[in-house]
Amino acid sequence: MIASAPDPVWEESFASAPSETIAAVSWALEDLVLASPDLRPPALDPMPDGRAKRHLSALVGLWRQMGDALPEGLAAVRHVLDLPRGRLLAPLPVVAGSLDPLAPASMRALHDRLVAEFGMIDAPVRHSAAPDGSRLHALQGGLSSRMLESGEADASLSFFGLRDAAACAEFAAARARALIEAGVPAREIAVLAAGDPSHLARAFAAQGVPLSGLPGRSPIRDTIGETALHLALAKRPPTPSMVLASLALSPQMPWAAQTGRDLAERIMGGDSRGLVLDPTPDHKALWEDIRAPATSLQQLRFLIDRICERLPDGPAIRARLSIPPGEGSPDWETILRAIQIAPSSAAEPERNLEGVSLWSASESPWRPCRHLIVSDFTDGFYPARPRANPLFLDSEIDTIQAATGLRLRGRAEGLARGIALLDEQLQAVAESVTFLVPWRDLAGARLAPAAGLSLIARAIADVRDAKDLIVDLSRRPPEEWPVAHHRLAPLPDPAPVPEQISFNGRDLLKLWLEADGTVRPQSPTQLETLMVSPLAWLLDEIGASDLSWSADALDVRIKGNVAHDVFERVFPAGAGVPDADALALAIGPAFERALSRHAAFLRGAAWDMERTGLEREIRQAALRWRDHLLGLGARILGIETWLAGEARGIRLRGKADTILELPDGAILIVDHKKSGTAGRRARMERGWDLQVGLYRDMLLRPIRNEGDGSEPLIGRTVGIGYHLMNDGGLLTSGLALGPGSTARDMGDAVNEAAMERLELRMAEVGNGRIVLNTSQEERFFKEECGFTPYALTDGSPLVRAFIRDVEEE
Repeated sequence: MIASAPDPVWEESFASAPSETIAAVSWALEDLVLASPDLRPPALDPMPDGRAKRHLSALVGLWRQMGDALPEGLAAVRHVLDLPRGRLLAPLPVVAGSLDPLAPASMRALHDRLVAEFGMIDAPVRHSAAPDGSRLHALQGGLSSRMLESGEADASLSFFGLRDAAACAEFAAARARALIEAGVPAREIAVLAAGDPSHLARAFAAQGVPLSGLPGRSPIRDTIGETALHLALAKRPPTPSMVLASLALSPQMPWAAQTGRDLAERIMGGDSRGLVLDPTPDHKALWEDIRAPATSLQQLRFLIDRICERLPDGPAIRARLSIPPGEGSPDWETILRAIQIAPSSAAEPERNLEGVSLWSASESPWRPCRHLIVSDFTDGFYPARPRANPLFLDSEIDTIQAATGLRLRGRAEGLARGIALLDEQLQAVAESVTFLVPWRDLAGARLAPAAGLSLIARAIADVRDAKDLIVDLSRRPPEEWPVAHHRLAPLPDPAPVPEQISFNGRDLLKLWLEADGTVRPQSPTQLETLMVSPLAWLLDEIGASDLSWSADALDVRIKGNVAHDVFERVFPAGAGVPDADALALAIGPAFERALSRHAAFLRGAAWDMERTGLEREIRQAALRWRDHLLGLGARILGIETWLAGEARGIRLRGKADTILELPDGAILIVDHKKSGTAGRRARMERGWDLQVGLYRDMLLRPIRNEGDGSEPLIGRTVGIGYHLMNDGGLLTSGLALGPGSTARDMGDAVNEAAMERLELRMAEVGNGRIVLNTSQEERFFKEECGFTPYALTDGSPLVRAFIRDVEEE
């Protein structure tokens, strides 16, 4: 009903995020139902007009559209509430004290109805409280109680910090085994966890300790539904790279798993052609259909039908895709919203009487214990982070309660519920609780201890900072660890990072040979990496690059590629300087073409602002470049021109962005940079520029090939220049430009220091020596040389791992 006719209150949200809106409105509606004492839509007449009333009226209207339908389990509650007294088939007395103080109004009404008719019976005596006087016993009086008394720390509460959740799981298993060997039955030990218990299952199995409460089997993904969704997303242009990579890895595809991994890696590297499938023509044809976009309903049906015919579970996948008949453009939101994906299905927990109990952080304990181990006492759990009401502010919740008596859930109720649950979990423990705090998640990001640590610290005297309670085992020698079974062999002292890696005199500049036996040439970009970090250069040479995936992002590289592509189209070689109006008209189509080639994801609606901003930046840069061309009186000889030559004893090959011919016949090689002028000017002033100067060297000692088009460039006076697109600056070297140009001449020494460093590095790698970077070099390149050494800051983790620490002079 939310989707069939969205209420104006959430109509715009539904249009932009339908699934999220449905989830939020459903949560708010269920909260409203539970807050209604008779489980029927409330009257809103007493409420003042305003946002709260509009939102509440929308929820009530949705409830009335549902008729008698209620969330699962509540129909029986309303039936009991509606029955006349004496009509229940059997007496159902209520256990005294069983009503949750935070129960919603409908549950309170059910409780009162049963008490009124059947009365109450005494609750069983609880014997699980910790020994009187212990710190755990003090906490069992209520974490937030004002009467909580502090005292000396004792063994009933202990706190240990470990590396991550996996290390915490291993410690928990070792702790449980130590307790069992000390005579504690396994059934009297419990482990509390908030996330996936797979690490606990592995660790307890390794210790030989049975764990009761694990799921009967691993969760099962709905790969048919996932594949259907990814196929639909692949047909809607622009297609995200990760969608194609997910399809390549899908178990529904007919190729081998390793082939899928190879294909996915190439996709995330920017190549979606599927060359790894060439040996199997049927698979290659299937991949061509998968990555082909669909611009009409007819084309979409044709491609989806042809794809599903060649998949093992194709009929089931096709059944998940509801594509309407007819022609015209697809309504992608409707098609995608109609795809049903079942959540990962996990079996019910399997519990036995003799194993260590596994408790869930989001549930009440299913049996008491003597010793509890909290395996992931981290921020967001214990207590759970409170959730805001998706439709109402906390102040509006108060307004609704004052006017109607309905108490909806907000942050305050969520926090109280989380604290009450943690209270309940601690009250089920008879002797001790061990809190394990992971310092990092499994991706390496830092984690903070649970917010409940501050509440627990109130029970312990003389604690200035709650974090002081945590014993960081990663900083303690193994003999001080509390669990003998978890002691690890001491790690050897790390060997000092050497000054260099030697390859026994092998010339590393000759690692790769061309088909004719000549050494493969280096590019100016490769040599700049060599100048900064020989290790980073070597890793690139042997293909040991980082293969981590990331979602599409508009970074500097993407901006530069798009801008270069636009300039190539609107400033073609051999043509004159375009008219300003003609240039403005040409930029739009050229920009769209560049997006198709380099950043198709920017066509999505979510990237409207970024796309518009980038086009505006490129348009302004193009107009400023036109002014430079007019001021120079230049003619464009070449665009994206391959040059080859020899310099410093090695072969070079690279692509020059723009080659200009000046009125006096001189040549100016220009590199367009998607950056500002200040940084490049500082680098050139200090003599640390490198790349464009190498293009000049190629023309001074060219390596010619038939038809290379470089004949007009040979024998000319050659200068270099940088056009900085962000602010329009033009910095040159090697030529005296005319008075009509706004370019700034940076002199002839712009690359002296860089070439000196490069020649040293080339000599080293030529003799088989990779000199490792030091801890001072990043600062040196930034402050002394005027540029950021990306090979050190954003390169391979291996480069950063092998940086030598040296004392600053």
